[in-house]
Amino acid sequence: MAVNDEKLNKFYIAINHYAEEQRKKIENEVTEFKRKELDETEFEVLNESYRLIQKEMAEMRNKISHEIAQCEMSKRRELLTKRKKITEEVFEKAYKFLYEFTLKDDYSSLLSKYLKELSNVFNKPGTIIFIKKDDEKYKELIQKFFNNNCTIKIDADIRIGGIKACNSDIGMEADETLDSKLENQREWFEKISGMVVV
Repeated sequence: MAVNDEKLNKFYIAINHYAEEQRKKIENEVTEFKRKELDETEFEVLNESYRLIQKEMAEMRNKISHEIAQCEMSKRRELLTKRKKITEEVFEKAYKFLYEFTLKDDYSSLLSKYLKELSNVFNKPGTIIFIKKDDEKYKELIQKFFNNNCTIKIDADIRIGGIKACNSDIGMEADETLDSKLENQREWFEKISGMVVV
C-alpha cells in the first residue's frame, strides 16, 4: 500500500504542479488580455479625446472668427456712419458759406461770369435760364447777356445759387449752379479727406 500511497502522492503532486502551471498560465493570459484591452481602450480614449479636442478647437476658431467678423462689420458701420456725419457737417458748412456768398455783391460778378460763358453757347432763341427764387433780382442782368432772347424760370432745385441753361432746339443743357458744383466735390472730398474705410 505504501507504493500506492507514494504513487498516489506523486500523482497528486503532479496534478497540483500541472494545476499550478495552468493557473499561472491562465493568470498570465488574463493579465496579458487585460493589459491588451486596457491599451486598446486607452488608445481609443486618447484618440476620441484628440478628436474631441480638435472639434472643440475648430468650433472655437469658427466662433472667434465669426465674432471678429461681426466686430469688424460693426466697427466698419460705425466708421462709415461717422465718416458720413463728418462729410455732411463739412458740406453743410460749405453750403452755408456759399449761400452767404450769394448775399454779397461779389455774387453778381460770379453770375456775370457764368452768364457770359453760357450766352456764347446758348445764343439761339428758345433758351431757358433757370435761377433760384431769390435771384429774380438779376433778371435784367440775365436778359442783358442774352439780348432779351431767353426765358427765365424759377427752379426749386437750385437752393444755393447760380444758373442752369437749356435749349431744346440746339439740344444742349448746362448747369452752372453752386449746388451742383458743391455736390460734385463729394467724390474729391472722399478721396483727399483720408477718411477711407477699408
